[in-house]
Amino acid sequence: MRSDPLSLIALVVLLAAFGFTFRAAARRGTPAPTLIKVDSSQDLGKWEGWGSSLAWWARAIGGTANADYYADLIYTEKTIDGYPGLGLNIVRYNVGGGGVNQPQENKGVKLQWQMDIHGYWADPNSSDPATWNWSVDENQRSMMQKARRRGGTVFEMFSDSPMWWMNSNRSTAGSSSGGDCLTPENYDRFTFYLASVARYSADHWGTKFDSVEPFNEPSADWWKYPNRQEGCHFDIASQQKIVESLRQALDREHLDNVAVAAADENNMDAGLNTWNMYSPESRSLIDLVNVHGYSNGTEPYHGPNRFELRHAAGKKRLWQSEYGDGDASGYTMAQQIIRDLKELRPNAWVYWQPVEPDVPEYGWGLINANYIDTHDQLTSDKTPLVRVNRKFYVYGQFTRYLRPGYQVIGVDEPNSIAAYDRASHKLVIVTVTGNVPEATKLDLSSFSVLSDQVQLIATTAVPGDDVPDWKQHIETVKIDNRGDQKLVTSHLYPKSIYTYAIEDVLR
Repeated sequence: MRSDPLSLIALVVLLAAFGFTFRAAARRGTPAPTLIKVDSSQDLGKWEGWGSSLAWWARAIGGTANADYYADLIYTEKTIDGYPGLGLNIVRYNVGGGGVNQPQENKGVKLQWQMDIHGYWADPNSSDPATWNWSVDENQRSMMQKARRRGGTVFEMFSDSPMWWMNSNRSTAGSSSGGDCLTPENYDRFTFYLASVARYSADHWGTKFDSVEPFNEPSADWWKYPNRQEGCHFDIASQQKIVESLRQALDREHLDNVAVAAADENNMDAGLNTWNMYSPESRSLIDLVNVHGYSNGTEPYHGPNRFELRHAAGKKRLWQSEYGDGDASGYTMAQQIIRDLKELRPNAWVYWQPVEPDVPEYGWGLINANYIDTHDQLTSDKTPLVRVNRKFYVYGQFTRYLRPGYQVIGVDEPNSIAAYDRASHKLVIVTVTGNVPEATKLDLSSFSVLSDQVQLIATTAVPGDDVPDWKQHIETVKIDNRGDQKLVTSHLYPKSIYTYAIEDVLR
């Protein structure tokens, strides 16, 4: 058959309109599309947001002259030097227990400076908060205030260790035996300390904490002196006494609306075990169930106890309150987020440290920078930016589009999540592809879609061969309206993260 030049031109234009999705399929022989159905009737809970802890990176960076630059990257959605801001809204402040030039404190030779968070109750003989040293920890507090000014809406205070003098060996770096650090006679003093800091923050720093978490991986057996960071073991019986005492201390400070969070265990197994061992009375005092997303400290957790922990927590709020891994591509993290949101069904998801120092294991940070020891004081020195990892863009595929207030809804595909916002009529679907090219037909038939197009955003975690090096690729894809069916067909690269953002959607 003879070719018509005009028809060929029209075909080229059509192929260009389909962009990367069609070309990927043509080159790689993608299989027939898999139908993915979004179920608007399945309500999986209201989303509170995405976040990170402050602690070490804020101790190192919060007081430097370019701290605003890092705050913009993490807590705004603005584009900074070509980097799309993450827009995190949850901030976890690490209240410290370390002393400053205290001769009786047992610092330990392994305790790293950025991990030594200074505490406020310096003199054990002075129980009046008005006499405490509120000038310490200025860098971390400075970053907390920057986060609030940029849109941080949810603040949690957590403790890695009580004040050094409250512990049996006068150290915040673990007990000598690996057992309980805090002496029983200091239980109430510890919770009084936490409640007093929360009260002072509300009155003087302009930050009201929504929750207070007195523990950090309390059942772990690795908090043994000398440690490189603050840490404290609490047996289950001790944890329950602290929970009860903290609730009473917060109430005495007229902070009855501040939730007690627990228990911040290292992984889902430990979190479920601790929760099941708490008495009904202890569980009734906890309004926020926190759990970390680790397994053996570094790898993503694959076990079934996400489902069981969600079931055990019932209708209580539940956070994945800390996660990190060494994969700088972000692919491991993306898989973890999908599993957590589908199985654990948390109300929020929090990364550990967004900015890490430039070390060989640099993949733990979304961003890497050369830390500067400012001795916890504001300085005119600047923190040198080393790199923005691909992981930064991967996290943004979730954080920039699934926003606080959205309802997480059902989607019948194991590697996808979906959420809908009634106020803005926006629908978001995030898909993480596997090891081979994929084709999908996204079925939106349970919605009334007024728009005829979808914004598709992509980050390729492992570029190479036929996979392009995309950190944030954006294009528009048409919705195919076929009577009662509303379909979006896409051909996707392997080991990539795709976000479908759709406006003018009625549920």
